[in-house]
Amino acid sequence: MAAISIFFYFLLFSFSVAATGRGGGNGFTTSIIHRDSLLSPLHNPSVSHYERLTGAFNRSFSRSTTLTNRAATVSTGGVHSPLIPDSGEFLISLSIGTPPVDFTAIADTGSDLTWTQCLPCVKCFNQSSPIFNPHRSSSYSNVSCTSDTCNSIVSHRCGPDLKTCTYGYSYGDQSFTYGDLAYEKITIGSFKLNKVVIGCGHENGGTFLGETSGIVGLGGGPLSLVSQLNTIAAVKRQFSYCLPTFFSDGNITGKISFGEEAAVSGRKVVSTPLVQKHPYTYYFLTLEAVSVANKRFEVANNMSSAVVEGNIIIDSGTTLTLLPPNLYDGIVSTLARVVKAKRVNDPSGILELCYGVSSIDDLNIPIITAHFAGGAAVELQPENTFALVNEDVACLTLAPAKKFAIFGNLAQVNFLVGYDLEQKTVSFKRTVCG
Repeated sequence: MAAISIFFYFLLFSFSVAATGRGGGNGFTTSIIHRDSLLSPLHNPSVSHYERLTGAFNRSFSRSTTLTNRAATVSTGGVHSPLIPDSGEFLISLSIGTPPVDFTAIADTGSDLTWTQCLPCVKCFNQSSPIFNPHRSSSYSNVSCTSDTCNSIVSHRCGPDLKTCTYGYSYGDQSFTYGDLAYEKITIGSFKLNKVVIGCGHENGGTFLGETSGIVGLGGGPLSLVSQLNTIAAVKRQFSYCLPTFFSDGNITGKISFGEEAAVSGRKVVSTPLVQKHPYTYYFLTLEAVSVANKRFEVANNMSSAVVEGNIIIDSGTTLTLLPPNLYDGIVSTLARVVKAKRVNDPSGILELCYGVSSIDDLNIPIITAHFAGGAAVELQPENTFALVNEDVACLTLAPAKKFAIFGNLAQVNFLVGYDLEQKTVSFKRTVCG
């Protein structure tokens, strides 16, 4: 599937039934849905449940390649492109401008800048929803070219009057977006965020989809929505989400919270440190080991090796979990020994360990525990590690990482996952989402 190279993923209509956001004091909450949900404007009724799963798995590998390439480019000091938003998986409802214009956007922990197409268009791709007109918004203003905000964009340029900061991104599939950095009001639920830094694209082209035009960046970089919270609204730089079992064909929603409403607390919370490293957009954690059926597999597979800090990222936009090969091989060999069902091939040829059953419960799968630094043991239930990929085939939803380990969103289902940029931690609490 061609990569959709656009950095802000707004859609034509809002899932108003799902998005009953609330806000008050120093935090706010709204609903979050999977892109393949019945409530999603991206839902395709002609595609089967199993075909949607296959699509999500394939997007995982495409996204992993993009994450890896971007990290490698940053580490060598090169100019890097943002992530491809089409690989994002979850949607939230919001509005932009004054008067507010409603949109549905992909919420992506792997991106920073919030970006949309803007009038006037030097070159714009077709989109189903009206293109945002900044001249009709009383809350819109340009970012000065002499500001620190402008200088934080590697590819920025300045006009002769220095009043407007322009940015430019190009992508591996020859897509591109060029436009102005601006301050604008964003409303999520009933909570208003003033002077959010956004991208307003006037020249955009390539392999963009007509239904789309943007993304809400929830990464760790300075221009992400989360990073801006304390300066634009005196809200703590933290957010949390609770992802439901999203591949069912029901009207199931989760939630995403910001500020004080995002706190993850209680007896069974486990927390692990965030590791600061390039690119700052990504949320790096330190995975020490994985255990299954009384067998523990260490990341450092010999006594002389040390665990590298920040050896895995947690990402809402990647469906599968990609693990270092030695951990993955250990899990597969152990499960192959303890699970007594008949092994079969994945019909799509994507996943390795599959069994011929009509229900995951028939497998008696042991809990797989991910051991993160700081003593955070995250116990993954069968719903976090296996999925029915056909009516009579269930497969392990883990895969070996070629270069970049990722803790994906299937592993996060029915956990309250909290990101605290102030305390530099990620927390997990087992709960029922939806």
